[in-house]
Amino acid sequence: MKLPNPTGGYFPAWLRLALFLLCWAAAAWLKFGYHELWKDEWQAWLMARDMGWGELLGALYYEGHPALWYLYLKAWTLFAGNEAWTIQIAHFLMLGLAGGLFWYFTRLRWWLSALLWLGYFPFFEYGIVNRGYILVMILGIALSGWLERPERNRWLLAIGLFLLCQTEVYGVLLASALTVYLFFRHGKWGAFKIGWFRLALCGWLVGVLVFLLSVFPRASGDELAHAYVGQPFGWEVLAKSFQGNWANAFLIGSIPDTNAFGVQPAGLLLSILVMVAMAWLFRKANALAWAFWAFQIAFFLFSALLYTGGVRHWGMILVAWIIFLQLWAIDKPKWGWTEWLILGSVVFFQVRYTALAIDREVRFPYSNAAAAGAYIQKEIPAAIPIVAINKFEATPVLGYAGRPFYALPDGEPFTYFKWVEKVYMPPEEELGLFAAYKRVNMLVVGSPKPLDPQRYPNAKLIRAFDGPNLKMENYYLYSLLPAFKAD
Repeated sequence: MKLPNPTGGYFPAWLRLALFLLCWAAAAWLKFGYHELWKDEWQAWLMARDMGWGELLGALYYEGHPALWYLYLKAWTLFAGNEAWTIQIAHFLMLGLAGGLFWYFTRLRWWLSALLWLGYFPFFEYGIVNRGYILVMILGIALSGWLERPERNRWLLAIGLFLLCQTEVYGVLLASALTVYLFFRHGKWGAFKIGWFRLALCGWLVGVLVFLLSVFPRASGDELAHAYVGQPFGWEVLAKSFQGNWANAFLIGSIPDTNAFGVQPAGLLLSILVMVAMAWLFRKANALAWAFWAFQIAFFLFSALLYTGGVRHWGMILVAWIIFLQLWAIDKPKWGWTEWLILGSVVFFQVRYTALAIDREVRFPYSNAAAAGAYIQKEIPAAIPIVAINKFEATPVLGYAGRPFYALPDGEPFTYFKWVEKVYMPPEEELGLFAAYKRVNMLVVGSPKPLDPQRYPNAKLIRAFDGPNLKMENYYLYSLLPAFKAD
């Protein structure tokens, strides 16, 4: 369904299409020419590839992500070929769909919607980096169109809310906020008398239930302590969540990354200003204001109670804000200079940070995993086992190497990790026993840090991959000739 765009003004359709294709082509140049897949990009793919359907659905609570992205990747694992390219192609098509929705499925002025798509979070963080967050964006924009005529799109609305809950926990928060929007826009308690609203409510409720059943943590308290907030609602956590949810989300780059550099007085002050600006922006939006603040409060509580997150998580706030703008445009609001100042400020910081991110992506690799993996593929025979010291850090290397690594103490091959697993540092004697068990006279040991020569006196450095990279993640390969020789 193509929405009419009465606020878009005249612009040649062919030129509009040409600009969209040009931006999409630029994304292809960046993704396929420069982007290196990080560990969580490889992790989702390797799980989808190597797990059966039941095992995959049963392991989602380790990841903290619901099923939709993994199921999408599972279908792509049926295709043979270069896996790094297959992951990129699968995500690139989703980027094109998201861009098409921003450019054509909108009631905002098309150029404003296009600029919002070119902002850092929609275009780079969720468009160049291959993660499931892009599905939140796609379903959110689609729902913003279906919500205009809910009585005609009742089934699309119900299914869309259900699927949105299967994208990310932030998709659950957004689906809940959109349900709040419907409640206040269509008569509050009187909305329960409307058939399509009850259907939409069922879609949302079933979506939340399936999300909880598939993602709710089942690990021990000790294991969860490493994954979630240690001191819920502590002052530091509250301040970090507040600054990240406002200044870092809306005005990315205006202050240093809160997750890396902590809370700053200037960041807190700027966050207060952004919050006041958003209150002013939606002051007359009624139902939309309820939805916006419901989302913001829920997001803040989640950040302060369970998982504070970082920039890529806080970007979901910006995506939700864009979707709320799409809904607001249904009522054809008359924006004055203050509204345009707020919109312009957000767009400026987002697009500026996109340019900075592209510059960094072109000049530096994401990590040194691709280089290490290529070296292993070319120089280390498949008959020589590679033992990874840290499964978490080794995942992108084995992805690019195209072979499983081994982990001790169990001595089993692996291609993906579990977030609750602890790092095990095997002594050199244990590595020797493993070599004897595998009937080889040489092992290769991979480590994200240089090995201690006193602890591993017989380990010889083969190659260090420690050049400049964005994530500051390095890899070191050692050969080990154990004292225990194979028969």
